[in-house]
This record gives sequence, C-alpha cells and structure tokens, in this order.
Amino acid sequence: MKKTTKDEYIQNVYKVIFYIEENCNEELSLEDLAKVASFSKYHFHRIFKHIIGQSLADYIRMVRLQNSAKSFKSKKKITDIALEHGYETNASFSKAFKKHFGVSPRDFALKVKEKKGEVMLEAKYVEFDDIEVLSVRGVGAYVQTAPKVAEVLMKFAYTQKIKFKKNLMGKEARCFGIAHDDPKITDENKIRFDMCITWDDKSVKPEGEVVPNTIKGGKYAQFLHVGPYENLTKTYEQITSWILENEITLRNTPFFEEYLNRDPRRTKPENLKTLIHIPIS
Repeated sequence: MKKTTKDEYIQNVYKVIFYIEENCNEELSLEDLAKVASFSKYHFHRIFKHIIGQSLADYIRMVRLQNSAKSFKSKKKITDIALEHGYETNASFSKAFKKHFGVSPRDFALKVKEKKGEVMLEAKYVEFDDIEVLSVRGVGAYVQTAPKVAEVLMKFAYTQKIKFKKNLMGKEARCFGIAHDDPKITDENKIRFDMCITWDDKSVKPEGEVVPNTIKGGKYAQFLHVGPYENLTKTYEQITSWILENEITLRNTPFFEEYLNRDPRRTKPENLKTLIHIPIS
C-alpha cells in the first residue's frame, strides 16, 4: 500500500473511531459507518481491521463495555446501565461484562462503592465550547503510551511552518490528553489515549497518525493535580470518591487532562501541573 493511500485510510478510519466513541449507545450500522469513512461497505471491514487490529463489531462491543464501567460511578441500577449501552437483558450484559473485565457487574459495582470515603479535592465548575484539536491515538499502558504519542505529535507540531509563527507550538498552544479507559479494569493492551494540541490554524493539514479530533464542550468539574504524572492515579481515586459522595451524574464523554507546563521535560516532577476535567450533567 502506498504511503499516501495508507495515510488517507488512517485519516478516514479515525473519523469512524471518533464517531463510534461519541455515538456508541446509538445503533451503528455498517452502511452508516462506511459512509463516515467514505469507504464502500464491501471493503470497510477489511480496511478497518487492518488499521485498528480489531474487527468493527469487536471494537464497538469494547467501546460500549468500557463506557458502561463509568456508569457505575453513580446510583444507576445495573439493568439501566445494560439498556443504556445496547444490551436488551441484564443476563447478556453480565455475561459480556464478565468476559471483558473478568468480574461480574455486581462485584464491580461493590468495588466502586468501596472507594467512597474521604475527599480532599476541591472541584471548580467550568463550561466551554468544543475545542478542535489535532491528536495521535495510542493503545497500551498510559505510562508507556503517553510519551510515545506525545513524541509523534510534538515532532509534527514543531515541523509545521505557519504564517506569523515558527510552528504550531506557539505561546497560545494548549496540550491535552484524552483518557478513554480505566487502567484498573481495562487490559493494558486495550487502553486508549489521545495526545492532543489545539488546532487553530486550519492551513495545517493532518498527516498519517496525526488526525483531527474534538474535545467536547459543556459542563465539567475541574480538578488541579500538582506533582508527577505517575501520581495521577491517586488523584483519580479521590475524584471517584467525590463523584460518589456528591452523587454526580456523568455525561457520556471522556475525561480529559490539560498539561499546563510549557515543557514537562524541563520541569521538576513535583512542579508539574495538570487540570483534570470530568464531564458532568
């Protein structure tokens, strides 16, 4: 496959990836998804699996199940969670959930509720419009994947010569990470992470792994994490307690982080600042 053809396929397949992740609770037909990718439905399955490494059906099932896990951080009944995520019966949902996560929905719900306890974080409520970004998707453990995709994105950003600026990494540039999955319940080789940079100048054209993406606007609870990225897990545990203590209803959109330090490589780990955004109703 020629590089230009492969790049075009990657761009189109990621349109479908983001569409599925945004609309995973809706009916997703092969015909509609093929149209999103501008592919013939007769070739779509083969192209999708070649690029993503999973069949279309398996990917949709995975996204629905992993999104369903977030719904347990609320007072929703398991039956209601099952229906919201495309399962007609509690039994079929329980079977698929246990096969994917290795634990039943009931046992998982009990584990989540055990995290309810002391909360030391303060939430700031913010609202904003959609943010258009360029992103690179990584799949794997966060601590290993994040540096790799950041390197790919930064290499692209620093080589883009744009009007009145040297590159995309101007002073107004903002960097984000979109965390799709909970590393405590999702296999490392299935964890999805998007490293992003603001895309204000549309004269910059996405290439290869660098694809257009959108951080959904709306209402968020914002938390400030100060310290090494390796300690983010502890902060997320406190956020889970905050969600449970305050009976917060989450929107069906991913959590995301904004990295406030200009160059994390030149910043002491204890001085790193990260804003964590939790989508709420």
